[in-house]
Amino acid sequence: MSEQSAERVEEFRKPLWLQAHGNVLEIGIGHGEGLMLLPRTQSDESPKVQGVTNYVAIEPNTFLHAKLVENAAKAGFSVNFDAETCPDAASNATDSELPTLTIVNGTLDGGPNAIPSFVRDHAPYDCILVSMVFCSVNDLRANLQAIQHLLKPGGKYIFIEHVRHTDTADTTVNAHYVPGSMNLAVWKMLQNVFTPVWKPFTGNCHMNRDTGKIIREMDGWSNVEITTHRGVENPLAKLMPLVYGMAVKQ
Repeated sequence: MSEQSAERVEEFRKPLWLQAHGNVLEIGIGHGEGLMLLPRTQSDESPKVQGVTNYVAIEPNTFLHAKLVENAAKAGFSVNFDAETCPDAASNATDSELPTLTIVNGTLDGGPNAIPSFVRDHAPYDCILVSMVFCSVNDLRANLQAIQHLLKPGGKYIFIEHVRHTDTADTTVNAHYVPGSMNLAVWKMLQNVFTPVWKPFTGNCHMNRDTGKIIREMDGWSNVEITTHRGVENPLAKLMPLVYGMAVKQ
């Protein structure tokens, strides 16, 4: 996720990321801006990550890895690289009391049968975090199936994504939005018009994916908590409403 996107979603992402614990997987971690939002101790001048025992970070864009290493170290992790998918990277993890963050170069686009070995071998996960990623993956449903495969029973898929506008009857819309302040039909149409032009310049980003709806309707969850935020502060916010929340594996 870009730094600009990180700033836009931080208000909603912060309380979600505070719920991360145990063995954690993050998909499309980008520069790792969200690592400082993880639960931290408050007892000293250099707060440490709290409650996270292991962190696996999937990021297919190797140009982001250097900044990711820097941010992970600042956040209190000992950083390692998966030798299979990052053979040319130098790991700097040492024996320490810090939790280890391992960077994996890959995706979950192939679904449960094509998960990178390191990611599969360190499953099951207590939490899987995804932030502003599924707009650009090649196969949304394959990624969601892989997430369910990798979570332990009762494990949490925690997410925030931008999506296609829902209709006026959507009961998940939060209190920020004043009903009737947008012509939703027009903005849906604009999402469809702009997406083919937008994708080539933004890494396959789709403005018109029904990600929230697909998550809600997918079998395999014991509970789904989802909120929709319709931004009205500028045209980009109007084109990219957000959904955020959590789905718990059965």
